[in-house]
Amino acid sequence: MFEILTSFISAFLITYFVIPAVIRIAHTRKLYDEPDERKHHKNMIPALGGVAIFSGTFFSVLFWADALPAEAMRWFILSMVVIFMVGIQDDIVAIRPLKKLAGELVAAGIIIYYGDIRIFNMQGLLGFYELPYILSFGLTLFVFVVIINAFNLIDGIDGLAGGIGIISALAFGSFFWYSGQLGWAAVAFALVGALLAFIRFNFAPARIFMGDCGSLFTGFLLAVFCVKFLDTPILLDAPTGLFLPTPVVALAILIVPLIDTLRVFIVRVINGKSPFHADRNHIHHLLLNLGLGHKSAAITLYSFNIFFIFGTLTFVHLSLNYLFLIVVFLSYALSCVPQVLLHLNKQEMKKRSILNT
Repeated sequence: MFEILTSFISAFLITYFVIPAVIRIAHTRKLYDEPDERKHHKNMIPALGGVAIFSGTFFSVLFWADALPAEAMRWFILSMVVIFMVGIQDDIVAIRPLKKLAGELVAAGIIIYYGDIRIFNMQGLLGFYELPYILSFGLTLFVFVVIINAFNLIDGIDGLAGGIGIISALAFGSFFWYSGQLGWAAVAFALVGALLAFIRFNFAPARIFMGDCGSLFTGFLLAVFCVKFLDTPILLDAPTGLFLPTPVVALAILIVPLIDTLRVFIVRVINGKSPFHADRNHIHHLLLNLGLGHKSAAITLYSFNIFFIFGTLTFVHLSLNYLFLIVVFLSYALSCVPQVLLHLNKQEMKKRSILNT
């Protein structure tokens, strides 16, 4: 508990005191996130908050995460540096998507191959149990890329990515603590502390954005936690032999970025566009179009995330696959509600305009 607490506090303090310096440097060097037709801010706002998030988390891990195996720690730290360097380069000079993807694959490949942090067993999800090495490596790499980019895509309004990152890291950290993996719990709570300090400056109105260096770094750590969590057996009831269905719980913890990315990709394909075509169809954009402010939209999605975490934990006695289908279909249906409401509003406005003429 001492390591977890000190990890949290040191990450919070380092991030909190680094952010004002980052803001001053960004203003001096004119390193801003410039407004455009897809963005909601109208002012020039620094987008290097990820530098502070990385600093707080990185040094806190170096100081306090002694419970991690030395070999895993070595490759974990290297992969953190790689993903951070990819993000900071993109924030400063805007690298091409393929180059960014290559950097993500390198960072993920390091921790998977050398750190041996990968998905070993699917616990019967969709009929899969223990995975052969090649399939395990490929699936884990895919999971890393999906989570990193899904988290990057929700960084669209003030406070959203930071808040969702806090909820997710807090959930993973709590499960690590409960299962006795105190090293990983310390890392997760370090990220919680760093993001809490960051959100103090990012919640509407934002004085700084996390930028790609922050969203890629946070998404990468959440992907590491997710994969490690999937490999963590958590016994809930010894007499019945009930274990936590970690694949479904992990989905619930990361439900906001994952289900929003899935819905956006489906909508784009239905409309005949590339699933990678940028637009303003993310759920946070739709909530703003419904008239919610940044704070209200962010809090709505926080509530959505928490609802699915506790809802999933309430029904852990159900079949793994049955619970998985419930979470996927219910979350997808709820994520479509804002778009349905906007469509109904447009129809109502058309009827009124016809009646007025």
